[in-house]
Amino acid sequence: MRQQVRKLSELLFIIAILTAPLSATTVEKMELPQLVSASDNIVQGRVESVESRYEANRIYTYVSITIDEPLKGERRRTVLLRQIGGAIGAKRTWVAGMPQFNIGDQVILFLRDRHDGTFDVTGLNQGKYDIVNDFAVANVTGLAILDSKTGRISEAGFVEKAPLESFKARIRELVR
Repeated sequence: MRQQVRKLSELLFIIAILTAPLSATTVEKMELPQLVSASDNIVQGRVESVESRYEANRIYTYVSITIDEPLKGERRRTVLLRQIGGAIGAKRTWVAGMPQFNIGDQVILFLRDRHDGTFDVTGLNQGKYDIVNDFAVANVTGLAILDSKTGRISEAGFVEKAPLESFKARIRELVR
């Protein structure tokens, strides 16, 4: 009897692993006030370069951003993002919910200082807003979002869009 219970437990464990979502990272949903308070720097800028490198047998991607307008934190000309994942030749690694960047993208970024000369995007892709036709657009995908108020997890992600100047004005109010 014990052996049957053990086998049944093992089978249920295997089924649970196989049915778990494989392409989502679960993070707590961050509203704008949370993004602002959790970020050391907030910048509006342009993606100048995207480069993947091997470090300690892992691929990391470095993204250089030229700052057009600092909204919070130390004034600087550029910031360098370092995030796990990327592509080198045929080898690719990917973290669900990690923001993606292309040279020339206009963005607003909520950043955490790694204190090594690089930054992380706060809240994974929740902390990246693309600037499109004078709108700030967040396209949060690849994440399972935990709503701390309800305890519910949403796997769909979300899209937010706000007029650029009013979005920046709201950020400035929250920084004060």
